[in-house]
Amino acid sequence: MATLHTAIRAKMGSTPYYVTTMKASDLVQVARPASEQEEWATSGLTERLQRELNDTRVRTEIAPYLANSPDRFFGAVILLLDADEEPEFESFSEVARSLPKAYRSTMTKDSFGFLTIESGDRIILDGQHRFAALREVVIARNIEGNYARDVADDELTVIIVPRISTQHTRKIFNKVNRYAKNTSRGDNILTSEDDGFAILTRRLADDDGPLAGKNHKGESLVNYKTNTIADRSVQLTTLSAVYETVRIITEHYDMADALNEKKTHVRPPEETLDQGYEHVQGWWTIVLDGMPELKYGRDNTKVLPELRAKDSDFGLLFKPATHIVLFQALSQILKAQEELTLREAVERVYQVEWKITSLLWRDVLINSAYNILTKKENYNLAADLLTYLVIGNELTPDHVDQLRIRIARARDEDETTFRLPNPLPN
Repeated sequence: MATLHTAIRAKMGSTPYYVTTMKASDLVQVARPASEQEEWATSGLTERLQRELNDTRVRTEIAPYLANSPDRFFGAVILLLDADEEPEFESFSEVARSLPKAYRSTMTKDSFGFLTIESGDRIILDGQHRFAALREVVIARNIEGNYARDVADDELTVIIVPRISTQHTRKIFNKVNRYAKNTSRGDNILTSEDDGFAILTRRLADDDGPLAGKNHKGESLVNYKTNTIADRSVQLTTLSAVYETVRIITEHYDMADALNEKKTHVRPPEETLDQGYEHVQGWWTIVLDGMPELKYGRDNTKVLPELRAKDSDFGLLFKPATHIVLFQALSQILKAQEELTLREAVERVYQVEWKITSLLWRDVLINSAYNILTKKENYNLAADLLTYLVIGNELTPDHVDQLRIRIARARDEDETTFRLPNPLPN
């Protein structure tokens, strides 16, 4: 099928290419993803892994995003033109000699013009998941959404690269995938306008939120650059940890689905966000008020390294992982004992041994080198232990025994002789 495009002709290194736009409906008709039959895409394990589509991600994340978001946007798709002959390019200066000289002078090296493609396969080099999502919405029509029918008319930027050789094609395919760096979790939380958890997380650390403000060095109280906090850090916690606490709190109130971008695909209504923020702001405020040492660290950042030290009585409270465990345990406590208020639960939790070197947390949340155990199973085990310590007398014997066995196994101790510490008195 011959196609005509307005395009920009350019070259990078030894690779000529053309930049144009295509409607989604046209792109999905003329192009196809790299297939098992493409020799250049199947001769190496790395290329196979990069080529293989994650159908679940396409159908549950990318395609619903297209169908439901009025602000949908994709980056450029790179298309390999696998043809026996070069595409024909005619510059504007060749076909429009009557243009004023001032206009012609801006067309550097005759780079603007018309690209005619007479034949050849158009194969997706980069953007296969985006392309697959477009096909789901435009051709298969398997995805419902308010904007599903509009996607066909969306205009996409397409970079067309003529095939030079198998080796050259493989190099491009490999490099555009290998050097594409995913944004960090912190960056995603900072920039997402559709993820309700991220929006509420930012509110907690902005303006008059309980985690707003800066430390004595002028840094934010919440570290958004990494998912961990160094022992000598003068920041209170991480954005990633706060995000998890937001998810836990909103799940407690059965609001998580309304805020989860993977469920909604678009920004939650402001009313939902305001309701969610009321909950998360309230929980963080009560936790800080009910744990004076933690609040003191927030307000006096110079001493955070001392408060976080392994020999500090409350050192573990200044680890971001503990914040996740703490909020998870509080949710579990309140669900198990409904007559208990959040403030009362926090006051009881504060009475627990929070020293990093305490045997209580060994192999549950802390290893023998006094570092945090970061697996989800450790977070769950620590939250369950904390729940037991606060309301153990209210739990069923079977529940307590199962916890005892799990901790014994984590510590590689004899299940028949291992005993849990006594819970706090009522």
